[in-house]
Amino acid sequence: MVHPGGTAVAVGWNRRSPVVASLNADQRIWFVSDLHLGDATPSDVFFGKDRQLIALVERVEREGGVLVIVGDAIDLHQAWSLTRVLRAHQELFSAFSRLARADRLVYVIGNHDYEINLFHDILQFRVCDELRVGDRILVVHGWQFDPYLKDALELSHGWSTTVHHLAERWLGTWLRIPLGEFYTRSNRLLFWLVHKFALLANAWCTLLSAVGSPRSAENLNRYLTWWARSNMGDPMGIFRSAIETLNTGPWHTLVCGHSHLPGVVPTDTGRTYVNTGSWTFASSHYAVWDGSSFTCRDWINGTQFGRGLYEPLLEGTVYTKDYWQWWRENYLGFLRFREGEERRVRHRGWESYVRDTQHLSQLQPLTLEPLPREIIDDLPLE
Repeated sequence: MVHPGGTAVAVGWNRRSPVVASLNADQRIWFVSDLHLGDATPSDVFFGKDRQLIALVERVEREGGVLVIVGDAIDLHQAWSLTRVLRAHQELFSAFSRLARADRLVYVIGNHDYEINLFHDILQFRVCDELRVGDRILVVHGWQFDPYLKDALELSHGWSTTVHHLAERWLGTWLRIPLGEFYTRSNRLLFWLVHKFALLANAWCTLLSAVGSPRSAENLNRYLTWWARSNMGDPMGIFRSAIETLNTGPWHTLVCGHSHLPGVVPTDTGRTYVNTGSWTFASSHYAVWDGSSFTCRDWINGTQFGRGLYEPLLEGTVYTKDYWQWWRENYLGFLRFREGEERRVRHRGWESYVRDTQHLSQLQPLTLEPLPREIIDDLPLE
């Protein structure tokens, strides 16, 4: 993380001295993040988009640009071993290696990246904890702004992520947020069980306090509120912290991933927050710096992302509610939730594909073909 004065400090699970890299700002730089490449089984959330990402890499090569991967490229907790990941995505890693050998690939460490030597020694990436583009742009993964990861990755993130993936494999379905997009029976039951556990925990603490043995459920309630706000539109709860760092520090632009929520968001102070989104499920987000400004799009369908997905966060409505208010407004009884029921009759996006094939054994690899080269070359970036 970078203090307002510009000094890099190591935080969280990564206690070694941080590595800071730099790039000149007078060139075209492409950014992707949160690929979460797994073992190509149905629970691999990359969803088999190798050809689409290879097409992006090839365009970077033809342009003579630079590709920056802003962390979380590999999901070892899902794949169980690096060998399984490399075997499942051989052509993609070959494309990455070509860029790396030409010194045109930079890798920024993310919260799923526990071993820097994996990327530096084996994959031969240029690896750093933070990247500075010129003297106005800072690039970090974004876990540094996550209130529940920045100081506890080493203690809890590894085992909890492993348990999460094992549970999804065992149940054969998704346990994810936001609930409205992963409106599976198992996920709804999980949300219901968490609520009942929270009720019991708060009642137990109240009872103990009444008999002279004070206990507080404040930490639990704070965590649940973070969880609810992640569900309401601020994934991982990083936006406010990131904006505060941006507005009080020396940087004009902050680029990060982690939340999987793409966008280019101007702030009231004239600075810019850029989130590179993710390549999980049917998403294929990327951002481009053209030497003067940023653009963020989806590679497969061309959708451009400005501040639209961030409007509720900018308005602040998300932050006026705690977990209990979110529950009262959304739970309809019989494992039904308002946001999930409303999405049933709204637009049909990739979340519908996930929802309609709730069991992983039903999933088939996406049949999306890479865009023709002439279309890729003409894809608007401005």
